[in-house]
Amino acid sequence: MPLLASVAPDAANKTNLPTVTPQPSSFGAEIGQIDLRQPLSDSVFERVHGAFLAHKVLVFRGQPLDDEAHQAFAMRFGPLEGHINVSTRHAKLPQVQVFSNVKADGTTTGVHPEKGTLVWHTDKSYVAEPSLTTILRSPAIASKGGDTLFADMTRAYEDLPAATKERLRGLHAVHDWKRSREKSNERPATEDEMRAAPPVVHPMVRTHPETGAKALYIGNHTSCIVGWSFADSDAFIAELEAHATQPQYVYRHKWQVDDVMMWDNRCTMHCVEPYDAASERRAVHRVVVKGDRPY
Repeated sequence: MPLLASVAPDAANKTNLPTVTPQPSSFGAEIGQIDLRQPLSDSVFERVHGAFLAHKVLVFRGQPLDDEAHQAFAMRFGPLEGHINVSTRHAKLPQVQVFSNVKADGTTTGVHPEKGTLVWHTDKSYVAEPSLTTILRSPAIASKGGDTLFADMTRAYEDLPAATKERLRGLHAVHDWKRSREKSNERPATEDEMRAAPPVVHPMVRTHPETGAKALYIGNHTSCIVGWSFADSDAFIAELEAHATQPQYVYRHKWQVDDVMMWDNRCTMHCVEPYDAASERRAVHRVVVKGDRPY
């Protein structure tokens, strides 16, 4: 199935549907004339969903959502799932995850809450059915740094040399929460976490279940290639990551307060740009929609 064409920005003007303004590369788009606090009609959802498939990363500016409205919007795309890291779960809404360095008195903790988010990854690839989409909102942003970078893994795969594509044919990799924690110098995985998320195997090139497009499927949760040594695996994965994160494949999002972002975990990687966590306040709330098994 071919990739969907970009959604025409002017189509909404005649129908009172949201506007879609793509990035020049078509990777990423801004959705306007929409209030995410309100339930999405079928026609509005169809337009947003079409833009999501076409552009992979969507931003909605000026959306002062609370956590309940955040959840309700996410549920329009499918069932939600919590996160393995219980320390970041919302106190009352366990399917909402809070990444914040802001203490109750408004001062900073001095550290970024999850070092694993600072390296390239795709969310929850360490489970058998990784997340379809992640939806993030930004109650507090850093004035300098803290951008989120996204890599278009579909275009990155399409542009690989034929010899590399042939080398990738049939390769599968182990994705492992425990080793990803080790690689990012994060606190060790707990026994409960390792029981909840044992290592899983996914293809290194996955097929998008809705568009049919192929994309590289790697990231920090990737532990090793099945049948390869760690050294050879790390070298090849690093080569692929270096290719996929070249500027022509990357969209940099500069956060504003009350931004809402969503991205397609089936065909993107992302990471957070470092910032001064001692002096800068940064908080994002996250909801994840359950996906299906990669193939």
